[in-house]
Amino acid sequence: MELRFAPLDLASLDELKTEVLCLVLFADELPPRGASGLVDWRLCGRLSRLLDSAQFSAAFDEALLLPPPEQRLAAERLLLVGAGARAALDLAAVTTLVNALMARVLKLRVRTAAIALPHASLPWLSAAQAIDLFLDASQSGAERLDEVVLVDTHEAQRAMEPRIESARRRALAAL
Repeated sequence: MELRFAPLDLASLDELKTEVLCLVLFADELPPRGASGLVDWRLCGRLSRLLDSAQFSAAFDEALLLPPPEQRLAAERLLLVGAGARAALDLAAVTTLVNALMARVLKLRVRTAAIALPHASLPWLSAAQAIDLFLDASQSGAERLDEVVLVDTHEAQRAMEPRIESARRRALAAL
């Protein structure tokens, strides 16, 4: 699995060609923020309307797969994963959430995915911790994905890069 980054901005999300764009939504964050907020903006509030309706409550581990997003994004589908209320989350819950997100991506049998990790909405979770959770969750099944694009800020990317490089070195050493 090749890991790369995409900047957290509208232009990058517009051009991000992937089979599935995975977003974590919080039940108590309306309108959504981060990558989810940018996608919501691009889709004229579609995610906010989903959160405001009974169609998707963003309850912990709830998921919704949406068809192509009206030609406004290059992603073929959106996978929304609910995280519940931010105050109810601890490290164990976020670990479970990231594992479930990766399991769902693998069940879709896609070769490419873009993922926005949930650390931006959780002030106690650093980008380095988030990438560690992702790397652990992606260990089994990573060979089924050709590419994963992590959508995040430049600051978060800088914090994540050493962890990713360390994981690459460990994987090469294991060969």
